[in-house]
Amino acid sequence: MSFKKDFPIFQNNPDLVFFDSTSTTQKPEYVITWVKKYLENDYSNIHRGMYDIAIHSEKLYKKSKEIVARHIWASDIKEIIYTYNSTYASNLLTSSLKKSNYLKAWDKVLLSIVEHHANLVPWLILKEEIGIEIEFIWIDDDYNLDLKDFDEKYDENVKVIALTHVSNVTGQIFDLKKIWKRKRDDTLFIVDASQSVPHMRVDVNELNCDALFFTGHKVLALSGIWILWWKKELLNQLIPSFSGGWAIWEVTCDKYSNATLPDKFEPWTPNIVWAVSLLRAFEYIEWIGGFEEIEEKEAELIEYFLEKLKTFENIELMWSSKAKNRVWVFSLVINNYHSDDVAELLAENGIAVRSGKHCAHPLFAKLWYANSLRVSLYLYNTKKDIDKFFDVISKLK
Repeated sequence: MSFKKDFPIFQNNPDLVFFDSTSTTQKPEYVITWVKKYLENDYSNIHRGMYDIAIHSEKLYKKSKEIVARHIWASDIKEIIYTYNSTYASNLLTSSLKKSNYLKAWDKVLLSIVEHHANLVPWLILKEEIGIEIEFIWIDDDYNLDLKDFDEKYDENVKVIALTHVSNVTGQIFDLKKIWKRKRDDTLFIVDASQSVPHMRVDVNELNCDALFFTGHKVLALSGIWILWWKKELLNQLIPSFSGGWAIWEVTCDKYSNATLPDKFEPWTPNIVWAVSLLRAFEYIEWIGGFEEIEEKEAELIEYFLEKLKTFENIELMWSSKAKNRVWVFSLVINNYHSDDVAELLAENGIAVRSGKHCAHPLFAKLWYANSLRVSLYLYNTKKDIDKFFDVISKLK
């Protein structure tokens, strides 16, 4: 089944092949229409308005958190915090840990070598500011997290384990259950689900993590909203690193007191329109058959792409060529060509891809790759799109 007809951008750009969905996804008509209706009929600020459209906006904002909580199996919508983007969510988390004195000098944080900069740089900032240590878990021969390396580095100084669920470079799905089974109770376990939530069912209880974050614009919603889930017990303990507005309970000339959850972690004017888009995005996914439908289509196109790739001896696929345990993200190195040049050729033929190091510089340095061409698909792509991609690639000698 093709879902391309549900996305107006392909009607307006009939020759477009969009293979940059790891960066951001296109928006279905359902989301666009409902956002437009909201702006035309009910747009208002929330929390304090007593008038009808403010009350309706408040209800929609709450409904968006309810559908998010349902899809990640959170127990309470008070555990759902909205921020502006992944980098902001990660910085909010790390800075709040710092302000709450959870981390101190020489405490250790374990990351994987494949982390996106959004889940790396905020920890490097804490390393500069308070002297924490950071160590990186390597990848084994099966392209999973190297558990032997993890066991060697997971000593009594480790206070936080922060790992991506799916690599935005290789598409590899990491078995994080093997990590939490090794985790002590005194260690926080944080998951970057930016590349997993758009592709599959994600359950915070099965991951047994303490915090998880992902973005709306990678799962069919508008850009400008990121979801940060924390266990309520943790949220109640932590002191927000930002405050003001709706996040406070009382303010005097000398001091202030924080509001209750989740408001104390949302001091800004909420991204109401973006929250509505997130609500409608998840509704659309439910309408087409849920993540089971996405996974079924994904498996079919992964197999097709990898079979086509086998016929090209001049193309190297970073990491695994196996169809299982991955999402439809492929990073390619084409012999004798810089990825920028290949991306430009593809762009001239209406094919959108991403070129570079994909905000994963430590991984590229470790593997001695200068750059790669990232091809990332989503539910609106087809075998015809893949055929067009390889037809253009075949022109490279």
